[in-house]
Amino acid sequence: MQMAEYKELKSKKDYAYEKIKEDILNNVIKPGSVLNERELCVSLNISRTPVREAILKLASDGLVEILPNRGAFVTNITYEVITEIYDIREVLEGLAVKLFCICATEEEIDELKRVLDLQERMKQNNDLEKFVEYDKTFHHLILKGCKNKNLKNIMENIRTKIERITNLTIKDIARAETTLTHHKEIFKEISRRNYVEAEKLMKHHISESKEYHIKNLKYLLGKL
Repeated sequence: MQMAEYKELKSKKDYAYEKIKEDILNNVIKPGSVLNERELCVSLNISRTPVREAILKLASDGLVEILPNRGAFVTNITYEVITEIYDIREVLEGLAVKLFCICATEEEIDELKRVLDLQERMKQNNDLEKFVEYDKTFHHLILKGCKNKNLKNIMENIRTKIERITNLTIKDIARAETTLTHHKEIFKEISRRNYVEAEKLMKHHISESKEYHIKNLKYLLGKL
């Protein structure tokens, strides 16, 4: 295979991967759905090889399950899935905020405060979509500032699964208020570099989020 052909094939595989992944995360392709290679080839206007490679990559992400002689299926969202993911997240993000308290520069702490202020403004404006985006940014900045690449990489491996769950969740002002209160409490301890309390509060925040998602699972599945 010539280099130009290889690059074109890789580009098509990446395109297929990103598009199918986006549709899974946004629940355009529903949990439990069969991924029909022929239909995907037609909808994406590409050949079967890059589609097949994209599905294999999605399987390695845990978003797709490949069953012998049956095909590829989008993985289901269950109580067990939410519990396992959020139990892992609780430990990892607790460690991340502890390291952030120790390692973050004053500039990184200031940036976190700026995002927190923007999040509060979005809540006041009842702009829940942007509120959620700043929520993600708040957690991302803590991971970025913890200065632990392996921790960041591990979190990235479950980030798509977290996003898939949160994309289904009811977005309301009461939930936004709870999230904002938690973030303010966490930031207060970060600003003091009190890593013991910051870690404790982050773990509580993630644990409470887990219970919220489990409580809403019946509603979530009803949307699918």
